[in-house]
Amino acid sequence: MTVKSKGVSCLKRKTLGIVLVLTLILASSAVVSAATIGYVDFEFLFYSHPEYEAKNRELQESAERLYNQAQAEAEKLETQEEIDQLAALYEAQFEEIENNVRVTLVSFILNVIEQVAKELGIDVVLPESSIIYGGTNITAPVVEAMYKAYGISVPSTIRDLLQQ
Repeated sequence: MTVKSKGVSCLKRKTLGIVLVLTLILASSAVVSAATIGYVDFEFLFYSHPEYEAKNRELQESAERLYNQAQAEAEKLETQEEIDQLAALYEAQFEEIENNVRVTLVSFILNVIEQVAKELGIDVVLPESSIIYGGTNITAPVVEAMYKAYGISVPSTIRDLLQQ
């Protein structure tokens, strides 16, 4: 009889171990699913930024100004090597200006995304291109918050695009 009770006891331990492992797996998947995932169309947010048009215009004006300066200086130069160096210098200046504009816009958008996600109880925000299934699209609330931060309402053209 002791052999039988040992077998039952061993079986109970194995069953208990399996139940414990399954419970841990289910509990960990419940924790993972508890994380709320949101997503945004970041490209749309970038081009919808309230200052995008103004910043883009400034960038084009800077490019034109740099081009005119480079042309004026290039006329004074004699060798192709000097002209190439001058072109590289002005290209680097333009890239720096462009990068500063991009960083300004992107930093603002990221801050607004974080703020909106917290307000909506979203733990993780991904770019829309990373989503295959599920998640909550928070692009519209982020656009609303961006314009609210500037004290203006969202233009109807952008609202129309959001509803498509």
